[in-house]
Amino acid sequence: MRWIRQYRVADLPADVAAGLTLGAVLVPSGLAFGELAGLPMAGLYACIAPLFAYALFGGSRMLAVGTDTTMATFVALTLGPLTLGDPARLASLVALFGFSLAVIFLIAAVLRLGFMADFLSKSVIVGFSHGLAIVILGVQLPRVLGIAPQSGAPVEQLAGAIRHLGDANLISLTIGIVSTVAVLVSQRMRTRVPGQIAVLVGAIAVSYLFDVANKGVAIIGSIPRGLPGLAIPMVTWQDASAVAPLALGMALVMFSDTVITARAFAARARETVDANRELYGLSASNMASALTQGLAVSGNGSPTAVAFAAGGRTQATLVFGAATVVMVLLFLTPYLARLPTPALGGILIAAAFSLCDFAEFRRLWRFRGTALATALIVMGGVASLGVMEGIGLGVLISLVLVLKVLAFPADSVTASAPGDRPIPGVIVYRFSAPLFFANAALFQSRVRALIEKAPEPVSTFVLDASVIFEVDLAACEAVNEVCEFLQKRGIRFAIANLSMEVAPTFERGGVTACVGARNFFPSVGAALTSTPETAAS
Repeated sequence: MRWIRQYRVADLPADVAAGLTLGAVLVPSGLAFGELAGLPMAGLYACIAPLFAYALFGGSRMLAVGTDTTMATFVALTLGPLTLGDPARLASLVALFGFSLAVIFLIAAVLRLGFMADFLSKSVIVGFSHGLAIVILGVQLPRVLGIAPQSGAPVEQLAGAIRHLGDANLISLTIGIVSTVAVLVSQRMRTRVPGQIAVLVGAIAVSYLFDVANKGVAIIGSIPRGLPGLAIPMVTWQDASAVAPLALGMALVMFSDTVITARAFAARARETVDANRELYGLSASNMASALTQGLAVSGNGSPTAVAFAAGGRTQATLVFGAATVVMVLLFLTPYLARLPTPALGGILIAAAFSLCDFAEFRRLWRFRGTALATALIVMGGVASLGVMEGIGLGVLISLVLVLKVLAFPADSVTASAPGDRPIPGVIVYRFSAPLFFANAALFQSRVRALIEKAPEPVSTFVLDASVIFEVDLAACEAVNEVCEFLQKRGIRFAIANLSMEVAPTFERGGVTACVGARNFFPSVGAALTSTPETAAS
């Protein structure tokens, strides 16, 4: 509740305007997702209680939760076949699915498993942001052109829409272009009335004045009135055993989707995101959705982009967005029904532009080529495979990069004496990583290479263990083999700067016995001054 206590009245106009825009966009998209899932109103109901719940329990002030095409398709393809065409049973399974997700996220939050999101690097976030812009553009461009939605992956949808430019309805295209330009100009000029609100009001007025629906322009159409009631799913143990594994697998993807979306927008505002708080927010919002007959929700890039572009500043944007959906369902369905869909498409395309920052690609290139390559791969994955799949690819790349750093760490032969003067016959070696099974063999080979390629006979080898803060049994065996290798050649082996946490592990692994307790030193200097060669010098 901290954000409520610290709320500034100065933020209220921006949050109200952004909330109105967010709610107006959520209504048609929620209806579309519900239709896709087989429960027409479930997508719209997911735009009410979950937003209130996330505003209270979530951590990001920029993120908007909601359902999306992936979730709707997942419900249709995995839960739909279990119902044999019974809508009531499908509604129960959807509620059970949301409840299962809420429990999984709550357990993960209590166990503080949010650290898993730290595998999402800056490159992954930059690639995701620009890939998401392509996704939004591919989905919304057919709306603006007034043509049928294109099938396939996001990039295929975009390519298909471009191929059908000649079939565009000129009135739809005009409305879409004017809407996009109006929003972008409003953002640039920072007008008091957000461009999104002006576009919505103006588009409805144009629809009434010129009857664009009879000129081939698509409008939202009839929207059922009324709010969802509270309902507890009536399911069997067999249903729970069938749904739980699906929820467990989907939870990881949804969490990654939520955190990467939150961090992508937080980075634009120079803020940070607490991944564990996001787990609580996801738990609360999915519980709220399950109890109000809505589809499962996660961090959703499109509405977040709309709220961000409309100037939303705090979680109050979600509250006003949900309140807008409530007002629409109770009182405004006849008016919003005349809203041309190209205007919504224009608003979302403008939001996609706000996600793009090509200067980030230059920064990544100047920093490291692999960082740019990672961003481009993730962007291509999101655009060609889909949002969830692209995020999975990004997580995989991040894990590979982490493992690469751990398995092939940097090392160095440090200075042995004051003034960076080496001491004849002495090698001081630093291995700059935890020592474990993935790099134990590399550690051995590097030590052997140093001994064999030394320009003169080596009498003392000192391992600077200051960076080795973790070891396993394979590491202990590797150090023991190095110890035996050095002893066979008459080389004294000493270990310096060993942490107190690692020392017991070395003792259990036999390293202390092999090296000898008298050959462990608190510093490299102490190890060097204890050798006859150093004393003589």
